[in-house]
Amino acid sequence: MKTKLEWIQGLRAVAAGLVLLAHLFQQDNRFLSGALSPIWTTAGVSGVDLFFVISGFVMVYVTRHAPHGSAPFAARFLYARVTRIYPAYWLATLGVIAGYMVMGGALTRDAGELNYLSSFLLWPEADLPILIVGWTLIHEVYFYLVFTALLFAPRRFLPLLLGVWLAVAALAGFAAGPGAAPELLLITHPLTAEFVMGCAAGLLITSGRRAFAPVFIATGIVWWIAATGLVDWSSPANLPRGWDRVLAWGVPAALVVYGVACIDVDLKARAPRALVAVGDWSYALYLVHLPIVAALARVWARVFPDSGWVSSLAYLIVGAGLSLIAAAAMHHLFEKPVLALTRKAGDRILPAARPVASTPREATKIW
Repeated sequence: MKTKLEWIQGLRAVAAGLVLLAHLFQQDNRFLSGALSPIWTTAGVSGVDLFFVISGFVMVYVTRHAPHGSAPFAARFLYARVTRIYPAYWLATLGVIAGYMVMGGALTRDAGELNYLSSFLLWPEADLPILIVGWTLIHEVYFYLVFTALLFAPRRFLPLLLGVWLAVAALAGFAAGPGAAPELLLITHPLTAEFVMGCAAGLLITSGRRAFAPVFIATGIVWWIAATGLVDWSSPANLPRGWDRVLAWGVPAALVVYGVACIDVDLKARAPRALVAVGDWSYALYLVHLPIVAALARVWARVFPDSGWVSSLAYLIVGAGLSLIAAAAMHHLFEKPVLALTRKAGDRILPAARPVASTPREATKIW
């Protein structure tokens, strides 16, 4: 099998782009008088659901030939996940803190209301982290911790353990109720189902169960369109939440990820280089875009007050362009060098536990 799935990487670009557009249009409607953005563009937040499914898929895919039951490998896996998430997230968070110092009262929260420790640790709290999109990374850290624990069991038990994890989370969630502690709300959140569905797609792909890719992709797209069309768009408060969100956007994301992965593994068709590049930058784009478009909207509204739809269109173009430029710069100047350094450090700390980078093309049978 391929070591890098280009079309899956392209899906990362799509997911980041959806979230970027949702936040661009959100800021457009909030601050600019000639806003072009219909409220249904907020459906771009479903890029988060696509990210969660891709994350589950990738975790299974990259560990398909891993020595399950090996403590050194599990430690190396978790080390790789932590060093992938935290350094870039910390840098982006520091940028937001600097923004609070400069813009002060122009923002929705006062600097004194920020919880610095829990934000930097990605620990669940009732309030949003300093970098607002960090709420999704809190889920990701939880997913990685549980998946690391599952690596201690033989691989043949992985489907069963994933099912047990989801069932326990769902049942406990119904019992806990909305007033539970943030930690309990996290571990019982319905969005866990999207990560597990991604894992299920990974299990099917790596076990050789790959078929009808176009049908799954088309079904997922039609499902997403239909579910989005059924939302009452009279208010953002009507966005799907909880299990409704999983049904509306998580299920079609899983169908699309499975179909795209089938194509990626079995066909030699190359994904567009630009799409793969944006996929490479997708984590950086996800981190930096909201502070950029939010700050730009405030400045834009002051410089171009009451200037109509032309100003709004220019804001959308400039905001998207600046976000992409910042993401590319962060990826090449920070992410890649830091990942290279942490990988070398990991090779010294756990030299025998590095995941296998190149594997045969045959399926890995697990059941």
